Amino acid sequence: MAILFLSSVLAIISLSSLAWYFARKRDTWFDWDWMLSVAPVTLWFALISRGIGPQGPDQIIELVFIAGAIPLLLSLRVFALDALFQNARRNSIFIFVVCMVLPIAVRFTMPAFL
Repeated sequence: MAILFLSSVLAIISLSSLAWYFARKRDTWFDWDWMLSVAPVTLWFALISRGIGPQGPDQIIELVFIAGAIPLLLSLRVFALDALFQNARRNSIFIFVVCMVLPIAVRFTMPAFL
């Protein structure tokens, strides 16, 4: 499980590197943007370890979905939302909340196949 956790965090960080570069350049990168690489994955692992939601080896696809959605949402914030709405801090908090709700929603909506 530790290797799975570390590999998902590394995947999120590497896929978010372009958004990180442009947000740092514009001075719109905040502390909770850093937490996006760890907090949703940690929440998903906490839900799995507590037995919340369906259990099984096929539920690993949830982690792949979460690890793919986080860089996508972060890039959406940096490249689209910050251009449309001038309050980058509010946009960042909004994306952080969405990414923290994502593991909870995925755990309760994904069916167990095995």
